[in-house]
Amino acid sequence: MNLIKINLLPYRELEEQRLKKQFQVIMIVGAIAGVLAAAAVYATLLGMVENQLGRNESLQTGIAGLDKELAEIKTLNEQKRNFLERRQKVAELDNKRFEGARIIDTLNQLVPDGAYLLSLTGDASKNIISNQYTITGKAISDNKVAMFMTALPSTGVFDPPELLKIEKTNDGQQFSLKALLLENKVVIPDSEGPSASAPASSAASNPEGGK
Repeated sequence: MNLIKINLLPYRELEEQRLKKQFQVIMIVGAIAGVLAAAAVYATLLGMVENQLGRNESLQTGIAGLDKELAEIKTLNEQKRNFLERRQKVAELDNKRFEGARIIDTLNQLVPDGAYLLSLTGDASKNIISNQYTITGKAISDNKVAMFMTALPSTGVFDPPELLKIEKTNDGQQFSLKALLLENKVVIPDSEGPSASAPASSAASNPEGGK
């Protein structure tokens, strides 16, 4: 006699529970894997950000150092320019002092008898040295002033002068001239010019004087 076997165990419920547990395990593992992946990505990004911040800080430090060096170079250039300007001014003043001495020596040889000089003034404004001079003097007559004005450009040092004023005083005529100094002219006083020519002319006019 054949008997039918009937399984009375809740097979479907057990299968559903098994699947649920499997799904829960998969979800937990997936969540853990996701958290670990997110943590790894965050750590990687954080490291990259920190690395970039360090590079930025190094760049800022380098830029600040370059700015400091540029400021020092600018200061040195300004000091160099000021030094060169001062040296040029000193050289100009030295040249003017030497030039003034030569001019006075030349003028003293040009002044005729019966006239003398009172002052020699160089015109300058705002630290700009000019080649224009004002000559003031006294003479016993207008002819002496004219002689001096005629002799002045013959030295090759001054241009023909301009008479600014002439007025009569108790002891003669006081005059004022304006003369422009020629540039790149070297004043070579002729110490033997007038003094040596006089004996030569007297000797020529009196050939028997030495006998």
